[in-house]
Amino acid sequence: MIIKSVAIFISVFAIAIALATESPKHMKYSVLAIEYIGQSDKPITPIVISDSEAGAEWYQKAVLKRDKWDLIDVHVVNAALLEKLIAEAELFERTVHPEREKISKSAKTVSVTIITPQSKNTFLYDTESAISQLDSLQKHSKGDESLCSDLLHFQNRIRH
Repeated sequence: MIIKSVAIFISVFAIAIALATESPKHMKYSVLAIEYIGQSDKPITPIVISDSEAGAEWYQKAVLKRDKWDLIDVHVVNAALLEKLIAEAELFERTVHPEREKISKSAKTVSVTIITPQSKNTFLYDTESAISQLDSLQKHSKGDESLCSDLLHFQNRIRH
């Protein structure tokens, strides 16, 4: 009887550990998202870049809380390009923009969110810094005309 109880306890404990160590669904995906926060007299479409359709769709529904018919520029790129873009966004945050004042979600703010299996970070920029960030991302995505075009369009929309 005691052996049976211990065996049941060990089985339940093993299942609990397995469930607890399973990473949340979103952590399977890598996503770079750029979103304007604030009021504007013109639409400023968020840009979602992922290395999988599932990752882009998850971000759109779970984070932006928007359905497919909502206006979002979605780009599914190869993993190597996404890694370059994420590395560039993180480098920009560390080197180009390290000593900025704390930016709150105010009238004209751009949010850059990076989600990888290892972490999730969101950086807030004023429009001037965001334009620099977008320039940098465009340079790294030269081979993808559609992505470059959407980054430039986003940049032009936040410029004024």
